[in-house]
Amino acid sequence: MMKRRVTSIILLALLLSIAIPTLPAQALIEGDSGGTAGISNITPVITIPSLKDTGATSKNDSSIDVYTEYRISLTLADDNTLEDITTLQFKIWGPSSTEGGADSDVDHYTFVYTQATDAWDETGPDSGDEHLIVGSCVDPADQTDGSGTFTLGFKIHKTAEYSASTEGWSIKITATDDSAATDTDTTLMFGVNFYLEMTVDDGTHSWSTLSPGDSQQTLDTPVDTDIDMTVTANAAYDLQGKVSAAPTSGSYTIPLANLVIHEDTVGSAVALTTGYVDIGGLTSEAAGEDNAEVFKLWLTVPNPQMDGSYTYTLYVQGIQA
Repeated sequence: MMKRRVTSIILLALLLSIAIPTLPAQALIEGDSGGTAGISNITPVITIPSLKDTGATSKNDSSIDVYTEYRISLTLADDNTLEDITTLQFKIWGPSSTEGGADSDVDHYTFVYTQATDAWDETGPDSGDEHLIVGSCVDPADQTDGSGTFTLGFKIHKTAEYSASTEGWSIKITATDDSAATDTDTTLMFGVNFYLEMTVDDGTHSWSTLSPGDSQQTLDTPVDTDIDMTVTANAAYDLQGKVSAAPTSGSYTIPLANLVIHEDTVGSAVALTTGYVDIGGLTSEAAGEDNAEVFKLWLTVPNPQMDGSYTYTLYVQGIQA
């Protein structure tokens, strides 16, 4: 019995020791496929355009003042993110111009925001950005967003064309993306109030050698015998004059009827009064910047007339023609 058990153990050991052949390892086999996902370009969209003053009062379809800050704001959306935008352009033109007109202080302005440089510029009429208020221009800090608010700060020139109609001036906003897709808005408009500024260049004037009975005498000072003015206006204007009172020395006066005014012709001159009268020859003057204007005064001295220094103050104003 003991002998049979030992034999079985030996046979089992022999079976386990038989070598099992090893199969060679196979190389790893891979394949690949290039993938693409085309994302369509989506056209940008302008919404909520507004024209306001610095106090946030709407000025759309209202009249504005020259050389005064205003702001155009809008929301711009692009499903390809705002980085897809290349430019945001603002064109502003008056009733005597068109969208495609040349830039001019009088009636056409172009401003542009460029996304690549994150910069605002006035492309015309002044490349030095005279009419662009950079400190009031706003664009989104994070342009990886799909929408954001943009604000243009601007002013129009002193000679910007007057328009009584609140629809006289037009604004066109154009957003363009890097696929040249665009959206535009033309819902903003405004009128422009009359503007005039004036300087009397000759602050004093006088007759120094008058005698009783002298008739229609021109000034001695200034030496050119006329009074010079500089006028800037955005529409046609009339110049007018008046005096504070009749020329007076103590208790003596020279009648106002003896002091007359005109651009250059005594025969067409009219007497000055304490109320404004038109200066003949200087009515319906054309709008412009730094227009040189001149007029003359003539004085007739009664005979007899007490000697003395007769004084008065001359006032000049400009009004819309």
